[in-house]
Amino acid sequence: MKNWKKLLACLLVSLMALTVFTACDASVGAPMGPEHSNAESASVKALCDRFKVSYSEELSDKAYTIASWVAGTEPSCQTSKDKLYRWAHVDNVVKTYLEKKSYATAFENMGMGILGTDTFTPGFDWKPDADDPSDIIFVLPKDGTYPEAMTKAAEGKTKLGVAYVVKDRVSYAVVLFG
Repeated sequence: MKNWKKLLACLLVSLMALTVFTACDASVGAPMGPEHSNAESASVKALCDRFKVSYSEELSDKAYTIASWVAGTEPSCQTSKDKLYRWAHVDNVVKTYLEKKSYATAFENMGMGILGTDTFTPGFDWKPDADDPSDIIFVLPKDGTYPEAMTKAAEGKTKLGVAYVVKDRVSYAVVLFG
């Protein structure tokens, strides 16, 4: 009987050691999360150079607030090709603010936090959900891609702020222009 106990103990120890080696990449299965940017980042420099704007810490802080909101609701997020889609249920007040381009006010009414005055334009797309008119879809581009919404938002702007939503080790940009 003692030999069986020793054999069982050895098997259990071997199994525990094996599980340590099979999970060596801690990022696999990690939840979606927000990430700050900084002016020295190659991605940020590329954005600033492309749109001929300067980096703004204030806009980046606002972008991080939005990224945190997106990352805090992973069940309503989906990725496809080079974009992250985030569904949000909104009322007519929010839709009106979005249509008037009062983005800070709209986002605050969606529960994103205090974003201050309406002095920025998002460089990501949002659109009504064709399947549910009370929902909108935020479309965040993969870092390093420059969709039409970003190009249009940059027109006439001098500052840029950015933060990221990281899902499955891929970064999606929350870009704001001011």
